[in-house]
Amino acid sequence: MLLVLVGRDEAPAWRSAATRRAAYAAAAGGWALLAGSAIAAATYAAVRHAPSPDGPGAPAGPGALGWLAVELAVSTVLLLTPRYPLLAWRLAYLAAVFAPLIPGQNRVDTGYYVLATIAFVVASLRYGLRPSLVMAALMLLPVWLWTGPDWVYPIRLTVGLVILTAALYAVGRWRGDRRALAAQTRQTRQQRERNAVLEERARIAREMHDVVAHRMSMIAVQAETAPYRITGLPGDAQAEFAALSQAAREALTEMRGLLGVLRSTDGDAELVPQPQLGDVPDLVAAARRAGAEVTLAMPDNSKMLSPTVGLTVYRIVQESLSNAGRHAPGARISVVVREEPRYVRIDIRNEPPAAGQRRTDGAGHGLAGMRERVALIGGQLDAGPEADGGFAVRAVLPAGGQP
Repeated sequence: MLLVLVGRDEAPAWRSAATRRAAYAAAAGGWALLAGSAIAAATYAAVRHAPSPDGPGAPAGPGALGWLAVELAVSTVLLLTPRYPLLAWRLAYLAAVFAPLIPGQNRVDTGYYVLATIAFVVASLRYGLRPSLVMAALMLLPVWLWTGPDWVYPIRLTVGLVILTAALYAVGRWRGDRRALAAQTRQTRQQRERNAVLEERARIAREMHDVVAHRMSMIAVQAETAPYRITGLPGDAQAEFAALSQAAREALTEMRGLLGVLRSTDGDAELVPQPQLGDVPDLVAAARRAGAEVTLAMPDNSKMLSPTVGLTVYRIVQESLSNAGRHAPGARISVVVREEPRYVRIDIRNEPPAAGQRRTDGAGHGLAGMRERVALIGGQLDAGPEADGGFAVRAVLPAGGQP
């Protein structure tokens, strides 16, 4: 009750600037239409000299100008409705209640009820069920006070108001359910993206462990065998090699302890050698056997890339081929890998889906994993749709695996 009578109108949450402009344009158009109708009614009444100023029709003769002035003043509440619907409703409601007391005004002025109904609809959609029930109950007061003497017209208006209130409640519930569903969908999508990033980071960490562990093991072995392979080493050098071997083995132990929590239950599958750049042709061949039309252009792996970069290139090509097969079945795919003195460039593009093939929707988490891999070694990745409807993935990686 207090919100309806003296409460403050909250600022509307416009979905966009275009929505706000459309609402104000509709309000201005409605005001112009109502004002034009009032002017036409007053002009017609003045010309015809209608003799019934207290009837349901337009006022007559000299009272037409007074009625027109009040009508135009009240109709400006339409301009307030988009931003201040409660204030607009209060003004229209007061006009419906007290305007019949002004000499020359109608007891039943349709314009006031139209204004109050429009403001009532907007305020109900914004503030919900309880304020709408209060407004609907108050709107029945002028209906039963000034209409009559029979009960037909008040009953009709009452039934219409009840139906309108029920419809507004249903629309409000529908909008609320849609907002809740959209919020839940957005939260679920964000959670899936976070999970995808965490899973990819764990996978990267496991693969990095395999790469680094091999190098650290080689350091430990070389440090331990150095005194036997190199004759005449002084005692200090032998102690230095022993300390180096011990540090390498301690680093391996600590790293295995930290990475142990990232190992999945099927850890035996992690023991296979990690793929490298030289395995990309086998990957493309497997895609061709699955029915994909793939072209490959890449060097003969003449440059010795770091294992991290080679693994990253392989994973990017692997994920891109998988995404193309899911989202654009039947489309031609081109894979280009170029080696430069300091960088490795990857350009993978698929055409739009072939005619007659249905596009399969997907969560799109593979891009998040690729970005994690590329960011890990200081590279850059750009992925997105092309103008012709295809999709492209382009990456630039440091050849040495460091930013």
